[in-house]
Amino acid sequence: MKKLSFLLFALFTALVFTACSGNSQPNDLASVSGTLVYRERLALPENASVTVRLVEMKKMGSPGKEISRQSFVTEGQQVPIHFSLNYDPSQISPTHTYVVTAQIDVNERPLFITNTINKVITDTNHTFDPTLTLVRVGN
Repeated sequence: MKKLSFLLFALFTALVFTACSGNSQPNDLASVSGTLVYRERLALPENASVTVRLVEMKKMGSPGKEISRQSFVTEGQQVPIHFSLNYDPSQISPTHTYVVTAQIDVNERPLFITNTINKVITDTNHTFDPTLTLVRVGN
């Protein structure tokens, strides 16, 4: 009888923990993925870091609201570099404009940046897989 009681208690505890842990992570995330490229014939050092952001645009010239960000060190990876940004669809308004920006830094200094507007999600083309062409900083 003690073994049966212990087994039922253990099963109940496992069910409670499983139910609680399932509620703590959002399962309904969407994503925008794409590719980063640049035209220069320049290899990235192993310590180059990439930051890609999904931003809700307010007005031209003003900083937008960051919806999602992905940052990583390239560890020798060269272009094309693939990215994927997860976001919560409940933060997206169909009437707002969303863009993806990217930057490659070396030794905490920008080497390449996006200098064009790369609309995603609510744009008329429904872009979810953009190729972002970065330009060298200082050129």
